[in-house]
Amino acid sequence: GSVEIVISDTGSGIDPKNIDRIFDPLYSEKFNGTGLGLAICQEIINKHNGSISVESKVGTGTSFTIRIPLAVQDGRESEKPALV
Repeated sequence: GSVEIVISDTGSGIDPKNIDRIFDPLYSEKFNGTGLGLAICQEIINKHNGSISVESKVGTGTSFTIRIPLAVQDGRESEKPALV
């Protein structure tokens, strides 16, 4: 099994021509952004064998879906939650 977290907003959305770049280190569409936030999030999620995906529509908003597998020991799900 896995844990799924969906984070959505109703902001301006992400331009489709830029959506493939948002996880690139140092890429930012914001004047005061560092471009590290999403790259770091993706790296942490990947280290936990998880995934992050994005869906966005300009003028409507953006949704990020994070999936993290539950810890598995001896073929059974662990009673301890995975660190997220």
